[in-house]
Amino acid sequence: MRKHLLFVLASLFLVAGTVHAQSVTLKADIPFDFVVNNTIMRAGRYTIQPISISGSLVELRSLDSKNGMLLAPCAYASDRAQHETKLVFEVADGQHCLWQIWTQGYDEGRELSIKPPETQEANVAPPHTVVVVATVGKA
Repeated sequence: MRKHLLFVLASLFLVAGTVHAQSVTLKADIPFDFVVNNTIMRAGRYTIQPISISGSLVELRSLDSKNGMLLAPCAYASDRAQHETKLVFEVADGQHCLWQIWTQGYDEGRELSIKPPETQEANVAPPHTVVVVATVGKA
């Protein structure tokens, strides 16, 4: 019984840490146009703010409020805690697609489903990633 209680308490601490990582507001200065859910977002300063406590629904909004949308990312785990708060973009055929959102100090982030652009050309470079450093702050 005592081992079971310790296991439950340890699980609660792990869940609480994950919820905290998913519940902070992030700010990023994105220097290029990018795609999210087939929508082109213009280069600029953005906030990513959780709408739900679990972080399962987040709002992406430009600081000038001209661009914004709601996102439903999936949880994504890494084998180690992140060294920086960052946004990861997959770049394919010249398009930057927002792919992952990470918070410094946590090994669980958020991942968006992305659909690579369809091409018929054989000379197209393989996809690669670009990282934009973000900061944790208030909206």
